[in-house]
Amino acid sequence: MNIVTLTWPIFVEILLRTALNTSDVFMLSGYSDKAVSAVGVISQITFFLMIISMMVSTGSSILIGQYNGAARHKDSANIAVASIYLGLCMGIALGLLAFFASGTIIDLYGLELQVAQFGYDYLLISGSFTITVTLGIIFSTILRAHGYSKSPMFINLAAGVVNVIGNYCALYQPFGLPVYGVQGVASATVFSQFISAVALWYMLRHKKIDLPMASFVSIPAVFYKKILRIGVMNAGEILSYNLSQMVIIYFVVQMGTASLTAFTYAQNIGRISFSFALAIGQASQIQTSYFIGRGWIADILLRVQKYFVIAFIASTSITFALYLFRFEVIALFTHDPEVVMLTAGLIAGSILLEAGRVFNLVFISSLKGAGDITFPVQIGICSMWGIGALLTYLFGIYFGFGVIGAWLAIAADEWLRGIIMLLRWRSKKWAKFSLS
Repeated sequence: MNIVTLTWPIFVEILLRTALNTSDVFMLSGYSDKAVSAVGVISQITFFLMIISMMVSTGSSILIGQYNGAARHKDSANIAVASIYLGLCMGIALGLLAFFASGTIIDLYGLELQVAQFGYDYLLISGSFTITVTLGIIFSTILRAHGYSKSPMFINLAAGVVNVIGNYCALYQPFGLPVYGVQGVASATVFSQFISAVALWYMLRHKKIDLPMASFVSIPAVFYKKILRIGVMNAGEILSYNLSQMVIIYFVVQMGTASLTAFTYAQNIGRISFSFALAIGQASQIQTSYFIGRGWIADILLRVQKYFVIAFIASTSITFALYLFRFEVIALFTHDPEVVMLTAGLIAGSILLEAGRVFNLVFISSLKGAGDITFPVQIGICSMWGIGALLTYLFGIYFGFGVIGAWLAIAADEWLRGIIMLLRWRSKKWAKFSLS
């Protein structure tokens, strides 16, 4: 449970996942800016499906960590098996939803015709196979909760390579192949996710983690209830965030295709800035749950605050470096003058936005690891909608600041929630929420 051992493989894995997502945008940018706009909309929807999937994985991560810390290994194994079966059911249900409702969902955004068609093609393919993402997330969670954080890193590296090769075949006509466009890119992403899920399952068996799969019927119902109770509360905060982001995207759509394209590029570039902070947050959640199981309250209180300082310095430095080379980075994606200037302005605003985001990535994750989940959900819902979504409308549309106004509204939400979470952590009220 050493923080460095936990963090660096998660960090590399996040970078690989970011590269996987960005590769779709980067390679599609040479195909069509409208296709990029469509993927910008769809990324919010596919992330929405992923968050629902994470209802299971988050609950199992916290419980496995606390049970392992308390040396309750049989209970830890039961949680792992229960989470796999719950994830299987949830993945199938989400896939069916995406398959039958893709057209209806896309119509809600009021996109121009070609962008809407691109969006429908991508969502139909990627959403229908949500089960591969769901199981992959759960398998990775079980491995990391047992301290095996390197395996998901290497597997996602291989999956990322497969995805890039698939994108190349879909868009650049090697060996005389036709151009498959958005459908080909979506298919390549799904195939890479399938490869990842299969490899992660093999690794679970190879590491000899206790997974009595045949005994799922005899697992006490209380374990399923615990996973879902924690997962639903945790997903409530993330789900609210994603829904508010979908509303923000809707407002950005009203600002024009150039604004939507710039917003999409800036989001993808910005993921590089907070990757390290996200990795530290996930690692601190694993460590916090284990330390709570052991009863080491004072130790983890100080550790998490040190982790925050490190993450804050790293994230701010990376964002500032991206700002200095913003035009060179943007040139990798587009040369449209309007999109370039809008994206450059958003990257400048990211210095403020990403600094605030670090608070939430570290402290909210640690609070959840301790079992203190309801408070972040309640504060998150109020701030995301009352600050993020509302100010996006006011700044971006009502006062006419455009996409820059939306970016500043998101920053205001991150800072408000972040400061509240810092105060919550320092109060030590989370110490009474042990779940084991």
